[in-house]
Amino acid sequence: MIAWTYDRESVNEWAGDSQWRAFRADLARFRAHGYSGWGSEGLWMLAIHRAQVAVQRVSPRLLTLPLRVALGVMRKLLTMITHISLHPSAHIGPGMLIPHVGPIQVAPGSSIGADCSLHHVCTVGAGSRPGMPTIGDHVMMGAHSMVLGPVRVGAGAIVAAGAVVVKDVPPGVTVAGVPAKPVSATAD
Repeated sequence: MIAWTYDRESVNEWAGDSQWRAFRADLARFRAHGYSGWGSEGLWMLAIHRAQVAVQRVSPRLLTLPLRVALGVMRKLLTMITHISLHPSAHIGPGMLIPHVGPIQVAPGSSIGADCSLHHVCTVGAGSRPGMPTIGDHVMMGAHSMVLGPVRVGAGAIVAAGAVVVKDVPPGVTVAGVPAKPVSATAD
């Protein structure tokens, strides 16, 4: 097997639709940021999430019932311990970094792009309007931040600590405050 070094620009193309490659990208990103990976609760939750997504794709579903139940129980137990909840119907791109233990909530139907990071006490989910968030590639969500409702966060944006996003965020912009407002554009 050829070793792959983490490249944030090509991680999405490299991983494609493979949950195994997405997990390898997650692990490589953890290691690139100085974490061992295996000691991180965030990586374990990503592993369970990716396994659940892979098993959901297998047909016929009846054959995978015992595995789906076992993964569901493992997810629930790890959620109780780590307070990180990544719903299996949420789309999470490769190269996700969850460097700190929760509470982190990613609701069903949410979509998070490649090479993103969620710091502790982040919520990605439902708001007062129906619909779920879509977060682009290379987005960093600071501690205690929230993205709520049917909003889009553009690629390369930064959601500052404590920000509550309820409106669309353009690509490459840093938002802060409650409700979140642009404070600066990021330099590429």
